[in-house]
Amino acid sequence: MQKFIYFCGGLMIGVMILSISKASVPPAGAAIDQRLSEIRVPKEGKIDFDASIKELSQEESRFKEKLPTFRDSSRLEGPMKRIAAKKYRH
Repeated sequence: MQKFIYFCGGLMIGVMILSISKASVPPAGAAIDQRLSEIRVPKEGKIDFDASIKELSQEESRFKEKLPTFRDSSRLEGPMKRIAAKKYRH
């Protein structure tokens, strides 16, 4: 009985390994087998990274958040002092 259990376990592991190895190999005629030189794609335009970075830098300034700071807001002065004065235990 023990040998039969080991046989069935080995058979199941073998089937799993076989299915995993077959799944990792692409079928014949897949795009990986084709010659990539046959693919022709027209150019859409000239790539200019410097202009793109400059444009993005200009757009970025619109999205900067103005966060409250301690020196700019007297509204935060009281809570900041209260938190700083509180003694915390570890």
